[in-house]
Amino acid sequence: MAGPDIPELKITQAGDYRLSYRELGEGPALLFIHGMGGNSINWESQFQFFSDKFRVIAWDAPGYGSSDDWDHDTPSTGDYALLISDFLDAIGVTAVHLVGHSYGGVIVTAFYRSFRERVLSITLAEPVVGGGVEPLKNRNKIIAEREREVRELGIEGYANLHAPRSCSRHAEQRIIDRAIEVTKTMRIDGYLTQFRSLRHANIYEWTFRPRVPAMIVGGEEDRTSQKSMIDDIADQMPGIEKHIISGVGHMFYLENPQRFNRILESFMARRVLI
Repeated sequence: MAGPDIPELKITQAGDYRLSYRELGEGPALLFIHGMGGNSINWESQFQFFSDKFRVIAWDAPGYGSSDDWDHDTPSTGDYALLISDFLDAIGVTAVHLVGHSYGGVIVTAFYRSFRERVLSITLAEPVVGGGVEPLKNRNKIIAEREREVRELGIEGYANLHAPRSCSRHAEQRIIDRAIEVTKTMRIDGYLTQFRSLRHANIYEWTFRPRVPAMIVGGEEDRTSQKSMIDDIADQMPGIEKHIISGVGHMFYLENPQRFNRILESFMARRVLI
């Protein structure tokens, strides 16, 4: 599954959990937090692009990659933030530049609010709001429906059905095939645990006026994190830099990683490194 540009998988003990991760390069730490349908493999293009200036790190959240499962069924966003702090301690990182994709964007905002002194910059890549803005009855219904669907289809069937929807309508077949391949690496229990967490999460409980360099990036054809959602989140974070990448869906790291890399590189050069 992992291509030649993917660093070797490593294992560390972070608090109560054994977590897998990948890293490449030396310098200030740049940590990528994946969303629901991915893992550390997502960031193949970012490892190679940024490792000449940064220690590029990507974790596998509990239930993904070779990481342990959570020891409870519905971890909160705060649980993820606390675990990231343990993870950084375990790998010897004091302060970090953070990039969070999709639900990873919610986790990144929670980490900043909880551990502000450890954050050097924040990039929210196609962040979602979370289901916590909906009534509890609706959340539980959606969770039950998704659990039934995934267990009936299995990961392969689920990947074949849902991964193409995360790509833009004009995505090349090779991109869609890669999206399916990445999604098939998920573990059912790990995915469903994070899905339950997402359905009870609410990014607006964690949004803030940035006191560190901050950027939000959306995809023009993203049907999960639609532009209106990106705009609403940005409105709750006055002063955040905003970009929309044309022609990509929710998996920008597959459809146009080069454009995202250039945007992130420019952001870091202008607002972080200078």
